[in-house]
Amino acid sequence: MEEKSNLVKGLTLATMFTLITGAMVGMAWAVLANVMLDRAGPAVGLSIIIAAVLSMFIGFCYAELCSAMPKAGGEYIYVKRGLGKFTGFFAGWVLILAYASMMPGECIILGKLIHGINPALSPTLTGALIAVFFTVINLLGVRISGRVQFLFAILLFAGILTYVVAALPKLQLANFQPVFGRGMGGVLLMVPLSMLAFMGFDVLPQAAEEVDAPIRKLVFLIPASIVFVAFFYFAITVANAGLVPWENLARSTENIPILEPVKIALGEKGAIIILVAGICGLLTTMNAFMLGGSRLLMAMAKDGEIPRPLAYVNPRFGTPWVALVFLGVMGVLGSVFTELIVLFDTAASAVLLCYLLVVITVIRLRRKEPEMERPYKMWGYPAIPVLAIISIIPAWGISILLLKPWAIGVFVGWMIVGILYFILFRRSASVSVQ
Repeated sequence: MEEKSNLVKGLTLATMFTLITGAMVGMAWAVLANVMLDRAGPAVGLSIIIAAVLSMFIGFCYAELCSAMPKAGGEYIYVKRGLGKFTGFFAGWVLILAYASMMPGECIILGKLIHGINPALSPTLTGALIAVFFTVINLLGVRISGRVQFLFAILLFAGILTYVVAALPKLQLANFQPVFGRGMGGVLLMVPLSMLAFMGFDVLPQAAEEVDAPIRKLVFLIPASIVFVAFFYFAITVANAGLVPWENLARSTENIPILEPVKIALGEKGAIIILVAGICGLLTTMNAFMLGGSRLLMAMAKDGEIPRPLAYVNPRFGTPWVALVFLGVMGVLGSVFTELIVLFDTAASAVLLCYLLVVITVIRLRRKEPEMERPYKMWGYPAIPVLAIISIIPAWGISILLLKPWAIGVFVGWMIVGILYFILFRRSASVSVQ
């Protein structure tokens, strides 16, 4: 008999939508504005559109599996059913690295950013307090966490939209020339990199059990969120390239290069709007991954794959308290030991690897369990999952190439530890139960 999770249906379609979009949009749109233009020129907008379409293919695979298995645990649950116990454990283990690394990474970045704005504020103390704040918010219930996410997401997208609208009448066509300044090679190179900016829709499968809405409506939030975020990314790129000669911005060495065109559109005070929006983007990412990561830990612990205390759900608030405290502690540790940013660097590679396993699972379950109830069944099968695999592999390869040697060591080491842990402990435990 399936064990009841005691999670509460405290999320609405609106708060779930902001959890997904907020998870996708951090602050890279502001701090990497120069890098994007330097590698592809103004045509980087085309890279974003292509990346959004390819991400949509992956999203359709997630939607199908989520509709069939709307349980906390997401990828771990799907892959375990489709590809077996070990592969499911491996998917969950790799994803733990991604989710757990988000807390120290975001706290480190936020601490430094706020310290840069106000040097009187300690980056260590600021990061730690932010970690504690979001831990408490999530402990008090998914409904509160969802409302906080909704508020910060509104501020995030309102800030971006304010910049884009103010930029439109000031755009200069001459600034876009030459549009394909880096050639089609640069555009294509930026496609897999742009795909990294759409990661975050996997938060939905983790929290699907807590959304008070029909599952068929819920899964359509995945493609809707990708389209929504793609619009904002594309609009930001147009504004950046059209307000100043794009090659000037491409050569910028500023920490937040987007502030140069922002000041043209909004004046000196415009920097405040963008900084607030950027901070809100980091906060929404942290909150979303904290919620998703705690549900993954809970699901794996409930199956005995990791220490069982992580499965504890507070009966009053309906939240996995031990898992949330663990992630909160990771955030505090990151604020104190900034070297933990190396974990954050591995997150994209870990998530993309899980994407690949999920897409393969879709194909496997279509053959293995053709009669499985699927409230949403993707159109275009098997072309869609095949295209998804083709898009994931180069994106994953580039994410690995972007890692520093120490980060590669952490990523590979984590996978080896997981495999050994399963062989030495979990495999023997499974045999003894049988």
